[in-house]
Amino acid sequence: MKRMVLVLLIIVAMVAPAFSQMRIDIGADVPRGIGAAFNGSAEISQETVDFFNTYFIPFPEAAFYYQFDLDIVKLGIGARAYTFILETIIWPNAFAELNLGRVALEAQVGGGLFGLIGLYNSIEAGAYFFPDISIWYKLGKKQSFRLGLGAMGLYMPDITTEGFGFVYYIGGKVALENL
Repeated sequence: MKRMVLVLLIIVAMVAPAFSQMRIDIGADVPRGIGAAFNGSAEISQETVDFFNTYFIPFPEAAFYYQFDLDIVKLGIGARAYTFILETIIWPNAFAELNLGRVALEAQVGGGLFGLIGLYNSIEAGAYFFPDISIWYKLGKKQSFRLGLGAMGLYMPDITTEGFGFVYYIGGKVALENL
């Protein structure tokens, strides 16, 4: 049984690149507020909104994916990373993108395994998941540069299943496709 699973994993690893293309997203997200959602209602801290309206703090982001192009829908699986000055956090991530002309609606989810690179180097596993929904306006001839807004959540089922924290942001990125 173990050999069969290993053979299937090797086949999938070899076949996926044949039907996909590489995609690299490089950009920055700027938080505008932080909140929490519990039992169907959301609460936003006015203090954090005031803080983020006063201070402009961009968080550099990068993502690397195998992307499957299904006409107006794109699916991808890979890794996503944020850097916080002296520490970078990277985790496995998947996305689905709906392209409506110059507008792209994107949904992502990642987590479960985390790599920490910087002052503290480690690989950690845990039941922490990051759902992310966003809308992007594509600029330029190749529509690679994107400006948009979105919300990223933090779901920790080991701690609570009643709600999750979130941050909403504005951002810009370059989506390099067909690499």
